[in-house]
Amino acid sequence: MSVNPRSSRSRVDIVVAVRDEEQSIPLFVDRVDALALPTKIDLQLLFVEDSSTDGTRDLLRDLAETRSDIGYAFLRRGYGQGIAVCHGMRLSNADAVVMMDVDGSHPPEAIVDLVSAFQNGADVAQCVRRTLPRRKLYRRFGASAFHALSRLAFGLDFSEQNVFFRLVSTDVAKMILSEPRYWRYLRFPFASVAGRVERIPIDTVERAVGQSKYDLPRLVMLALDGILCSLSRRRLVLLAATLLATSVALLWAGWWPVAALLAGVLLWLVRRFRQARRADALSLLEMTESRNLPRGAAS
Repeated sequence: MSVNPRSSRSRVDIVVAVRDEEQSIPLFVDRVDALALPTKIDLQLLFVEDSSTDGTRDLLRDLAETRSDIGYAFLRRGYGQGIAVCHGMRLSNADAVVMMDVDGSHPPEAIVDLVSAFQNGADVAQCVRRTLPRRKLYRRFGASAFHALSRLAFGLDFSEQNVFFRLVSTDVAKMILSEPRYWRYLRFPFASVAGRVERIPIDTVERAVGQSKYDLPRLVMLALDGILCSLSRRRLVLLAATLLATSVALLWAGWWPVAALLAGVLLWLVRRFRQARRADALSLLEMTESRNLPRGAAS
């Protein structure tokens, strides 16, 4: 594949979804400010805030008051991190967008490699986590089980998209925004995306400050959303037919409680599959306040 380096000046928006991140945001901003960025790159920060109960909103107001390169959008009610990040991408009119976490688990220093890859012609610069020391045992076991189940049962490989920390060009961003199945689970594979994909290995740590928003039940739901968002309709039909046939067989054998449970699981999976791909999810979001949004963005 031919590579066409980008020689013109480019603007890159860093889009992060935040909730109760009053402690993390100042550290994140300081680390971004310290980056030695390539020439011809203008960096902007866009925070999408959803339902914070600490001082996150006041902090963002103060930052945006004094800095034109920091903007925010407050949501009345969100539908999770993925939808919030996609909302920020929709507000952006930059040449490229970086999506990442603000809590220190995604090292901001890797942004330098991401924008360099973009300047060298990549349409997607995807970070790939190679280390995560001191990860909690249940999270380590759960991640391994999720990856194994995804590969064996559904033919999905998330190993090279094990974090959603990535840069995408404006064309790829538009493609993501046109596909509702990408919105809820941001760690989707990029194998079928047009353009050049460059992978950037990173070493990560658990969040530096604050508390994780993902307890075990939320992690399980996130994993299920990842599978359902990536699952083809054909595989879903096959899975549904298998569960239905098993339920009928159990009912015939007199195991009606188990049959009823499987039928309930089947109905829930189909409902969740439809929710995960709602085409109106972004249009349902309502901003209550914003500042320093990109020119032309809806306010």
